[in-house]
Amino acid sequence: MVAGKTHLRILIPLIVILVLLPLSAHLALAQEMGEEGDFALREEFRMELDGVGDAHITDTITYDSLWFEEYGYLFEENPNLLSRRYRADSNVGEVENFDVDIDSGDSTITVSFDTPGLVYNIGNGWEVYGYGGYDLLDESDDEVSLQAYWTLTNEFTLFEPMSLEETVVIVLPEDASNAAFDEGEGTIRYDLASTTATAGGGVLADNKTLFTLIFALLMGLSLILLLYAFTRKSKEPALPAAVSTGMPAAPQAVPTAQSVPPAQAVPPAQGAPPPPAAPAAGEAADTKKFCRKCGHPRGSDEERFCRKCGSPHT
Repeated sequence: MVAGKTHLRILIPLIVILVLLPLSAHLALAQEMGEEGDFALREEFRMELDGVGDAHITDTITYDSLWFEEYGYLFEENPNLLSRRYRADSNVGEVENFDVDIDSGDSTITVSFDTPGLVYNIGNGWEVYGYGGYDLLDESDDEVSLQAYWTLTNEFTLFEPMSLEETVVIVLPEDASNAAFDEGEGTIRYDLASTTATAGGGVLADNKTLFTLIFALLMGLSLILLLYAFTRKSKEPALPAAVSTGMPAAPQAVPTAQSVPPAQAVPPAQGAPPPPAAPAAGEAADTKKFCRKCGHPRGSDEERFCRKCGSPHT
């Protein structure tokens, strides 16, 4: 009995020492890593694309368990720390349905959101931008996998430098083909066998034949009207006789003394002297001394108007 108790007294301290040694070594290593800022992160950025370029993204970051156990609660108290990475200084243009899941047991943070129009249709294919500095892991018509190593210092590490191993998995649409990663440009390009109506060219593209016929008919009609406008003969308006002949109008006949009715036809006013007798037939009458209209004698050669009827002397 005494020997058995002696063995137990020796074994119990040995067992305690064997249990505490690995734990102490692990704590010492964690403390040393924490002092040097050499904690490591793993990230899987999964992007699922549809036929019109919209993307659903699931980003999972796995932390060192000791670090997360000490500081993970800060993410729960300040959720805005996690959204800054995706809303600014990134290739994501728009973020919708943002959601965060913090798993303290697995020391992981999972962020998910939707990004409409993340992929660009360049006419002869589709392209995803923003992956310069990544290496190609796998490439197929179903998905493209990339990998990169960074030193991360931002909200996700509470601004403590940490090494990051990032894997990007881009899940392509069902009818994608010819997928290829351009390492120099940092782009993933692929083709689609068919697209939905949303990605089509609109009404004009869907009715290309009909609109082509309508435009051809309108062009033909316009050409016919243009030829008619240039070839038709226009009727010139008739000009007045004086203008069309180019001759001046005939001067109006000036009445002479012979055309004036005899003095007897006009009864003289009472008390007025009788008008002078007209010159006898055959005698050369001096018309310059009488008014050509009424036959009244002129006072002098300088007189320009008749003193009786007022007509001009010519």
